[in-house]
Amino acid sequence: MATNDRQPDDQRDAGGFVLLSVLFVVAIVSTLLLAVTVAVRANRANAATERRLVQAGALADAGLVRAMAALEDGEEPALSTFARSGRWNFAGHEVIVSLVPEVGKVDVNAGDPALVVNVLRAMVRDGAKADRIIARLEAMRRTSRYVESIRGLLDPPDRTGRLARDLEAVFTVWTNVRGVDPRHAPATILRNLPGLQQGEADGLVRASAQGTHAELSPFLTRFGPLLGASRPIYRARAEARVEGVAARREALLAHNAEARAVSIVMWRDALE
Repeated sequence: MATNDRQPDDQRDAGGFVLLSVLFVVAIVSTLLLAVTVAVRANRANAATERRLVQAGALADAGLVRAMAALEDGEEPALSTFARSGRWNFAGHEVIVSLVPEVGKVDVNAGDPALVVNVLRAMVRDGAKADRIIARLEAMRRTSRYVESIRGLLDPPDRTGRLARDLEAVFTVWTNVRGVDPRHAPATILRNLPGLQQGEADGLVRASAQGTHAELSPFLTRFGPLLGASRPIYRARAEARVEGVAARREALLAHNAEARAVSIVMWRDALE
């Protein structure tokens, strides 16, 4: 009788163990299914993002090609628009395109040392930071090392962000000339020309804006190589967005006006 009394308890114990085992297996399977579901969704999201990035990149590349065509054919309306970062509609999307002559910027490698220093101090308000940048540049010039980018002279935290962008708007490494072309130079460069007398800066900036030889001639005669630079090199930039995903490209272009030809010096993703 004692044996028969224990049998239901043994069966209940075995049944409880089986139930726990089943629940444990169900929990494992559910966890695996959840993990697979999350992974599938993540892969789909990544694939969608990648698709948008590819599309945006293709649009940005098309923007650079459009800038090349405008430069090659001398399309004045398009060139004027792209000089101010114009918007171009292509394949149902808006592409922001800019085309800027590099010769309007100061070459940090070949540019007049006093001009480089003046513009740097005008652009970098922090005196200690400007001193560090100038010291690095002077050290590289003394050892005949080539500065590949103005960003490389900055403190690491400043190599991305507003300061880097602002300096790239006035400095280049591509023209290999001592001065700038006053027709394309920003006012910051013109106002910091070495030897410029007080009261002359406004006149030079106005002459640059008018772009006529008659207005610029007195300054060209006086400052010679500092304002006599001529090098048909342009930087084209294009940015496109597809469903919130952005792609940026930039290219360096050499223009032969007589042959109506454009050569690509560099084509790459733009940092920002």
